[in-house]
Amino acid sequence: MDSLNLMESIYQEYGSAHRYYEANDSLSGESNEESDSSEKRKSLNENVNNEESQRAEKYISLEKTTKIWAGTNQMIPYKKKDLHELQKMIYKHNDKEINFSTNRKILNINNNNLESTELLKDLLHYIYQQKGMQMLGDYYSGIICLDISFNDLVGVGEHLLCLSNLKVLYLHSNKIESINEIQKVACLSKLRKLTVENNPVMDIYGKFYRPFVIHYLPQIKSLDFYDITKVERNKSEIAFNTHKYKFNLA
Repeated sequence: MDSLNLMESIYQEYGSAHRYYEANDSLSGESNEESDSSEKRKSLNENVNNEESQRAEKYISLEKTTKIWAGTNQMIPYKKKDLHELQKMIYKHNDKEINFSTNRKILNINNNNLESTELLKDLLHYIYQQKGMQMLGDYYSGIICLDISFNDLVGVGEHLLCLSNLKVLYLHSNKIESINEIQKVACLSKLRKLTVENNPVMDIYGKFYRPFVIHYLPQIKSLDFYDITKVERNKSEIAFNTHKYKFNLA
């Protein structure tokens, strides 16, 4: 499985693998085995006192753990870094913190509390210097997949729109409210897969969110991990032309 398909499968699995149960106010996993395991852990935590807590690892082995989901928590927000701090971070972690693919076609900067795509320009410029590339435009054109999900973006910046060969864009779980911001990526003619779910724009436009996005972006083949059929595209055109006036859209 290539890197692009692996990223997509991870997001799809994350979205479908958990169900909310009001009875215990928690997220339940995928199987009865995992549920039983969770109950055992809960029981253990209730019975182990403070003096014994250091020995809890004896009963809960992490050796075979393959997944740890850390969503819906109260972690301290990750401090935004200026360019100088970014350079130190990249140097310290040997580019692993930013998570590039080995062929440098995939850029993952999700979960960083980013409020704008300004970091993208600084990041690419720094990499351009470190990698000794002749032109910064070479790197812009080289990226085909950008994961900027789970941030605090309210719009799509001009630096993102410079990624002329971008095929996959993960924008889900941000703070985008205006569909006009989504419309901006229409200039990315090679874009085929886009995610926008879990942004305020979904609630604002309700059932018209998906058809409106499909109308504005005729080049995409998949939206929020669901393929766009010819029938759906035709219906989206009808829905947009019929209901765009409700939202003062042109």
